[in-house]
Amino acid sequence: MKKSATILGLAILAGCSDSQISPTSPPDNQTVLYHQGKIYTENIEQPWADAMITRADRIIFVGSLDEALGHESAPATKVDLQGKFVMPGMIDTHTHPGLIGMFQRDDKATREDSQIPYPASKEEMLQWLRGYGDRNFWSPMIFAGSWDVNTFLPDGPNRKDLDEIFPYKPVVLMDNSGHSLWLNSSALTLLGVDKNEPALSPGISYFVRDEQGELTGWAKEFALFPHLGDLLVPSKKELKSGIREFLQSLSKQGITTLWDAGNFAWHDHIYEAVAELDKEGKLPLRYEGSFHIWAPEHLHQAVAEIKRLRREYSGERLNFNTVKIHYDGVADIKTAGMLEPYANDPDNRGAVLFDAERLQAFILQLNSEGIHLHLHTVGDRATREALNAVEMARQQGPIDIEIALSHLETVAPEDILRFKPLEVHANFTPHWFGGTVFGEAAATNLGHERAQRSQVANQFVQAGANVTLSSDVVTEEEAYRANPFIGLQMSVTREEYAGGQQEILPPESARLDLASALSAYTLNGARQLGLSSDLGSLEIGKKADFVVLSQNPFEVDIRQLHQLVPDAVYLDGVVLDTD
Repeated sequence: MKKSATILGLAILAGCSDSQISPTSPPDNQTVLYHQGKIYTENIEQPWADAMITRADRIIFVGSLDEALGHESAPATKVDLQGKFVMPGMIDTHTHPGLIGMFQRDDKATREDSQIPYPASKEEMLQWLRGYGDRNFWSPMIFAGSWDVNTFLPDGPNRKDLDEIFPYKPVVLMDNSGHSLWLNSSALTLLGVDKNEPALSPGISYFVRDEQGELTGWAKEFALFPHLGDLLVPSKKELKSGIREFLQSLSKQGITTLWDAGNFAWHDHIYEAVAELDKEGKLPLRYEGSFHIWAPEHLHQAVAEIKRLRREYSGERLNFNTVKIHYDGVADIKTAGMLEPYANDPDNRGAVLFDAERLQAFILQLNSEGIHLHLHTVGDRATREALNAVEMARQQGPIDIEIALSHLETVAPEDILRFKPLEVHANFTPHWFGGTVFGEAAATNLGHERAQRSQVANQFVQAGANVTLSSDVVTEEEAYRANPFIGLQMSVTREEYAGGQQEILPPESARLDLASALSAYTLNGARQLGLSSDLGSLEIGKKADFVVLSQNPFEVDIRQLHQLVPDAVYLDGVVLDTD
């Protein structure tokens, strides 16, 4: 890809113009005509064009070639697109570059060796752990994953099983949802956790206890995070390298803007690294940062903190305009806020971080500061509480900030209809649409009926909501799934993307059409981030961010979309070389 992007930039510019433009640093105010292409604009008033003129970093004309040749700018530099497909740069509106940089492992063999086999019974997992412990006897601590939550339902794992294998060595194991940890007694002791540990967020982030009140070693959501400190933070050099590698891969795949969905307690480590990349000219895309609320006490400091992050780290491509709230948990471990109890736990409805009244007050505070809001909402109660808060806030007067709810795995049908009138964006993660990412725990906990209406993205489109798509990847192992062409394919098929036709995630009616999916990755994403005046479509006055493809996605077998690779990606009118 690095070679193809550079070759395209050099060949089409050198071969078709009276003057040339460098693919990496065009002269100020250079005017360029792109023609003989199939330009998909995402502008409803002019969906297609065959010519586009840019001056420096902006689009100054979109239309027919005849009109372009008669344009007052009369560009001397002409780029023959040779029939290629051109579309707006894509926007990943919810992902985690910093966490990928943190949790990377340099040694591929070590990375693969630390993966618990899946699927596996409890006995098979424990047997694997014995072997892993033997192979890594020299390690002072074991941090591995990922164990299958479904295998341990309904009560969850117990530290005693790990204690039999590792009576002295601390062990911390991540589950396959990414939302809980299994620790042995030595790890609890090392990290300073005892039976008097209070819940960080009742019903969401807490240490599970048995009938006698003793800790079982199951830490849900973020209960352990205050005890970790910087234990998991690599060196700045490693962190920068991991972040840059992921950002380069996104850029090669056509992502020109992303929104960072939060970094828990490690935002300064991560944004210091991103800011340095920005200053060094090594950010290959626009990077929207955030301040992340994952415990109730973070609420009062959020506005001051995002202002601080903005002051300390903003740069040419790094900006801070949004607060993220982890408003509930996930159904896999029964921490998602549900309207009705979990099927296998009649006394448990999960929880939300705080009630709608408190959220309403926070929305009004953000609105007064011009700061956008993004909420993690998995359960139907979390979605309803969030919508209620927005509705109450709008009753107080105009709300000018952008508000998005993400994941939306289970939503009451009547609440889907509220998104459009309340002007709330609906953000989904399409590489989950195959139903294979997290295993069976959520379906087990929710029961058959609720599990059959998971992430019904097209119902939101039909209801007129602004639907956006994103990757939400957090580990190096799953980073490849951030490819937007995988997301496009899976949003249309609701099947795993590789290996031919797969089982469809119900309901089938939740499939998007390709045009809606492309909008969700471009203009709709720009709207969610409050950037639609500059990004998301190819229109006069907007930034010259666009992607060139040899194949037209509308003419490709839908199950082959994941194989598309951009010939070139332009940011600010410059073809990128992400080497």
